[in-house]
Amino acid sequence: MASSEYSDRQKFISKDGIPLTSLRSHPCITDNPNRYILWTDIQHAFMGIDHLETTDEKRVLFMIDSDDELWHPLGIPYDPAKVYVVIYGSYRGQQAEDSYNTQQESDNQGQGNHHGLVQDEILSSPRDLFDTCMYLYKYQESITEGGRDLFRQAVANTRYYHSMFIEEIKKLHPAGVKASVYGKDQVQILQELHDLEQQVPEWEYRNVCFCTLTDKSIQWRYAVSSLFIALPSDLNLWDNSDPSTHRFQVHFLCDNWKHNGAAGDLPQHVHLSNHPGYSLKYPEEFFQEFGDYVLRVLQMIKSGYTNHLYEIPPLDTTKILWSCDPNVIGSHITKDNIASLVDTAIAYLQELSPTKWRQNLGLTCTQSAMIKHIFLDLRDDDNAEGNLHRLIDSKQDVYWKCQAHAHQYLDIKSLEVLSEFVCGHGGYVDLRQARLGVELGSLVQANQFRALLFGGKHTFDIMIKLNWPATRSYVRELCMDIAKTNAPYLELDGITLDIHPLGNRQYRRNLFATDIIANTKLWVITLLNYPRPLEHCGHFGKYFLHFANSLARSPDNWIPAELSLNELVDLLPVLQDASAINTVAKDLQSALKKNDSGVKTLAVFEESWNAIIDLDIGAFVEVHSRNMVCPKGVLTSGSLRTLGVHLGVFKFDQEFFEMARTNTELQELNVSYDGLNVLDYTEHIVKMWHDSSSTFRLTLLDRMHDTEGRVVAQMDFQRHDEHQLEGNVVDVHGCDLCPPLCHHLTVNKFAGIIFQQWDCDHVFSQISDYSASFLDMATQQHSSALKSLTLHVSRLSHAGLSTIQEILCRSYLEHLHVVCTPVDSRSESISQILGSVQWSSLKSLVFSGNNIDEWIKIWPSPVTSRLLSLQIRGTWPNVQELSHSSVLFLQRLIFSSSLTELCLWSVQLQDKHDWVLVIDSMDLLLLETLDLGYRSVHDFISMGNAVDLLFSRIEADVVDQESKNAILVFPSFHLNVDTLFEHGPTYLQRILSYCRLGALVVECDPFDSSLSDLIAQVFRSVQWSTLKSLDLCCNNINDWIPFMANVDAPCLKSLGIWGSELVQQELTHSSVLIVERFIKSSPLEAVRFQHVQLQDTRDWVLLFKSMSLWLLEKILLWGSSHSQIVANTEAMELRKSRLTSRDGVEKI
Repeated sequence: MASSEYSDRQKFISKDGIPLTSLRSHPCITDNPNRYILWTDIQHAFMGIDHLETTDEKRVLFMIDSDDELWHPLGIPYDPAKVYVVIYGSYRGQQAEDSYNTQQESDNQGQGNHHGLVQDEILSSPRDLFDTCMYLYKYQESITEGGRDLFRQAVANTRYYHSMFIEEIKKLHPAGVKASVYGKDQVQILQELHDLEQQVPEWEYRNVCFCTLTDKSIQWRYAVSSLFIALPSDLNLWDNSDPSTHRFQVHFLCDNWKHNGAAGDLPQHVHLSNHPGYSLKYPEEFFQEFGDYVLRVLQMIKSGYTNHLYEIPPLDTTKILWSCDPNVIGSHITKDNIASLVDTAIAYLQELSPTKWRQNLGLTCTQSAMIKHIFLDLRDDDNAEGNLHRLIDSKQDVYWKCQAHAHQYLDIKSLEVLSEFVCGHGGYVDLRQARLGVELGSLVQANQFRALLFGGKHTFDIMIKLNWPATRSYVRELCMDIAKTNAPYLELDGITLDIHPLGNRQYRRNLFATDIIANTKLWVITLLNYPRPLEHCGHFGKYFLHFANSLARSPDNWIPAELSLNELVDLLPVLQDASAINTVAKDLQSALKKNDSGVKTLAVFEESWNAIIDLDIGAFVEVHSRNMVCPKGVLTSGSLRTLGVHLGVFKFDQEFFEMARTNTELQELNVSYDGLNVLDYTEHIVKMWHDSSSTFRLTLLDRMHDTEGRVVAQMDFQRHDEHQLEGNVVDVHGCDLCPPLCHHLTVNKFAGIIFQQWDCDHVFSQISDYSASFLDMATQQHSSALKSLTLHVSRLSHAGLSTIQEILCRSYLEHLHVVCTPVDSRSESISQILGSVQWSSLKSLVFSGNNIDEWIKIWPSPVTSRLLSLQIRGTWPNVQELSHSSVLFLQRLIFSSSLTELCLWSVQLQDKHDWVLVIDSMDLLLLETLDLGYRSVHDFISMGNAVDLLFSRIEADVVDQESKNAILVFPSFHLNVDTLFEHGPTYLQRILSYCRLGALVVECDPFDSSLSDLIAQVFRSVQWSTLKSLDLCCNNINDWIPFMANVDAPCLKSLGIWGSELVQQELTHSSVLIVERFIKSSPLEAVRFQHVQLQDTRDWVLLFKSMSLWLLEKILLWGSSHSQIVANTEAMELRKSRLTSRDGVEKI
């Protein structure tokens, strides 16, 4: 209760910062939405107050009404974000403050009724009033180049305080007392205030001029110059008493601002355009709309005006006629008659216009378009802009200037080259309108155009026709580059579905395709033939209009549409409330009718969602959202026909089900995700269908890791009450969202779900009985779809195993991954599944898990195979031992296949001699990779006769030396003294010379000096050209590093030097120099030092300087390494610089 009661109260403090009583605010009686505090309430609370200030010592002024008079009763604006400072008067301040300190703070509930107080005036001494008047007069003078509202408020407050001061002087007169302030007598005081009062009209004039020139709403959209005047057409025929003789010509002015760096003698002031002017149609309506504005511009021309931005020369200098050619046909303005023309026009308008200038002094874009299209009488082939040129500046503001002023900074040579290219490619360059059009027929031409556009250093509205199937990513790059030229407007023709994700050919538009044009400085983008042929779209900021007629070609056409949207921007929060959308849609539809653009729908873009509103029915009909980040009122509006959701993590939750259930008009539900397994969610998909009362199509789009993506599945969901599920009951486990729903579903048929498309060619996760039935139904209709299967049967019953067998019988798998779980009592069913594999299509086979030997034993003997890749991967750290019978199965499989890859990881053979059988079955003319993991490597090289057989066959069968060195692959190899003694250096040299190493771990153990030459020979045998990771570890790193002195590793990505926590490693300077050379010669992305210190700490700087700034992603320093470098300031700065990207953002 207390919170709401005090929420509308204004806070006050004393000059010393002591909190004072807070006062209640009141709502304004007029249309003003703000609140205010009564001055009488303030006087009652703070007896002796003179005025209020803000905490930055600015006076708080009284509020004014639309007639520029102070409110009665007096009030100050309520501002909860501010704390007002109470300033007491010189007579009563101390007494009031002492009185306040003894008073308890009260609620002041009754103070809001101003009728309870008789006084509504300032209770201040003459000196305080004089001080206030002087402050306000000086304040007025200081804000002549400020906002119009603030200046009007200052004038009204000054007038009030000045009159109060005069009243106080009059009160003293009957008593024979004359006022004296600061040693000045009454006459001097009054004269000083009178002199300041005489300057107010000049300040008023300057403020009006400033606001007229700078109050330009959405300036760059102006269709013509914002500076124009209307002058009598013929003074000789003019008769003040005869309205039929009052004919006018409209003249535009060059809207030029001051340029300090202007070249030559080019004057930098405003002037009339070099054009004879336009006969004015409908003068009565024109002056009713623009008379007040034209009068102000005429008075600026007559008297002149100068500030830091503009110079308008006074009429008596005749500079306003600069660049006007007296020989221009139809021109009637000369140096001799310009003054008379201006005076006559001013006198005429003063008769028509109100004495007060209106509050909004600027010209709106709608008014600008009205002048051009309604009121100007255009001759044949005449332009409507007074021969002025449209100049777009770096802030995307548009100014209409004469040719000399518009082109004074152009790079003419570059523009000539650009113009030659554009005209040679079916385009045009219109410098007067700052517009450019071009047709681009290839990627090469587009890149040439981008380069020339940058070189021209001129900003255009750009129209591009794409005559080749540009990729979506390239169009985005093109938009981004054009935006860098500060172009406000872009039209792209030829954007078709080819630039959408491939999946969008299968279903309706996906508004997320707007990432083509997101995050650019382009204000308006018109897309033709997008997202469908013959469809046009206009993009305005967060809005996207679909329309029948093109808004392109002339900015005047889309000005009204843009303005209508801006007028409704405050209603955007209402759009989140579906119940209010009808009213908003009707307002927008009415506003857009004046543009005759055929607008039917409006798309609203927010950060994580967008929606289409059908303006005819006033309802949301299409929504696209990322991760369900969208107002619930939109998602469950009930009127949606198309719903698109991109789920970063593919999941169905209760909100998703409610969304599908409440939209009874739903026709399309499009779900995109990133590379996950659809079958994991079959139960949820069917539950969604079961709960829905509408017939709709579900499209699943796998976006993978790029913007292309593809449609995985399209299913038509018929109304669930029209079909009943048939067949046997499936008994599977439910989940939180889908309790055992499957008890009501079928194995044999999902009636009511029609698979229009099933391109789900992969199954990567475990299959349940339920998902097996779902997959069975899909593959019955699309038997050739399944290409890749992960066979994980732990959740399958005997019935589910039978279903998988049927799927495999009709499928032509290319990739099979068998997860070897315990076989248990299902060995016969599993054997039947394995026997159903179509060997004729299989290209890749993977065994993984902890029961590989059991699975191989029950697999029927393979027939002739086209297998290209065979991988047997045990589960680390367990090692799979293959029996002799399993090896014989593999031998037959390898022998009957055309393997190019054989991979054995964490696998050992029970009979080591079986390695000979494996090696003997391989066709080395076809085999490209023999990949042996760590445990398999040591198992293999322990059998010397198998190794000898492999190398002898390589040397006999493989002619190309490069191929010889490429067949054997060791992903990781550990090199230490024990390895040397176990296998012998010569044997090890031979192995390493034929092996592609992925990672080499050197365990730097102590060694006898007699082994140095042998270790060096082993190091020289390593294929350093393929090595990607190198780690040096243990306690004798300085002894092993010299073996790398002459080594180059052009592919090395990771380097680690690891000491021991117990025994700190100190690298010598010579070791550092070798490491430095190694770093320089390698494209390292990661460098790691753990428990390693440098004898000379300055060597850290040496190491960091050797690292590539552009490639490096990680520098990891652990333990004592980190402690040592923290103490080295220069090294720390270098480390930071090496981890900072070009944009100044740390990579890690």
